[in-house]
Amino acid sequence: MYKFIIYNTIEEALVKAEEEGRAVGLPWWENPHWKMKYVSYPFITADSKWALDVTQYTTLTPEEESQTVEEVNI
Repeated sequence: MYKFIIYNTIEEALVKAEEEGRAVGLPWWENPHWKMKYVSYPFITADSKWALDVTQYTTLTPEEESQTVEEVNI
């Protein structure tokens, strides 16, 4: 089962994506020449919001966990 959080802007979604990338130690955070910065990248939904796949995220707060959805309108 997938979990997504829906954001109003891509910038909001990227903040969470960067937080998770740092938390899991992706190479970009130690050497920006590496290309891996995000665990997942947000995508636009049919209603012009931004969905971020947070299925494997370890940094979800209880509030964020309550905001997850299993389906996205694409």
